[in-house]
Amino acid sequence: MEGPRLRILQLLQKNGPYTVDGLAKAIGLAPATIRRHLDILQRDRLVAFKQVRKKTGRPEYSFYLTDYGQEALPKDYDKLLGMFVRELSALDAKEIEDRNGYQVLELVCQRLSAEVSRSYSAELVGKDLGRRLATLIGHLESEDFSPEADVVDGSIQIKLHNCPFRSVALQNKAVCAFDFGLVSSFLELDVEREECIHDGDSGCTYRADIAQSDEKQLVESMSA
Repeated sequence: MEGPRLRILQLLQKNGPYTVDGLAKAIGLAPATIRRHLDILQRDRLVAFKQVRKKTGRPEYSFYLTDYGQEALPKDYDKLLGMFVRELSALDAKEIEDRNGYQVLELVCQRLSAEVSRSYSAELVGKDLGRRLATLIGHLESEDFSPEADVVDGSIQIKLHNCPFRSVALQNKAVCAFDFGLVSSFLELDVEREECIHDGDSGCTYRADIAQSDEKQLVESMSA
């Protein structure tokens, strides 16, 4: 999928429900054109709508992404399966003898994220937090996590609007250890998960406290 319909799906995934007028303004197309695209997306079960209550005037409708719509955006289950098979086959029996199934999956995801981080070690050695953050965001973008970073009240906040492994993560939260590990290892900070798609949130959000000097530098670099 490409063009305006893809843009509609991305906006609904990133920002939640939109009205027709809101989508028209965000994309820069006439409301009538947006309605035609929405008709096609509804036909394909990628979007649905609900009525917005108004005190006066004509009823208004708010459009949102369905599960089919979520799955229409970039996913990479083949890659996840390949990584899991490779890492599971490399596990030593002693590493898993005292772990249950969930813990084994979590360990595998932690090892996979550590492997990715090691592949960037030469690029990141001796680099400041701004460079580490930029490299992390670049990697997450290349893997279709649709990341967004911000500096809020003395902390870095990273929101992942898309999960390439969404349906698997919804079934088992252990999979979320993968992106958690990426964020914490790239930034070399203590990270907390504030939102998770497994818990019903629209995306996964991570937060890490930073020093005042790092905050000033990041704000300047992001506004440049």
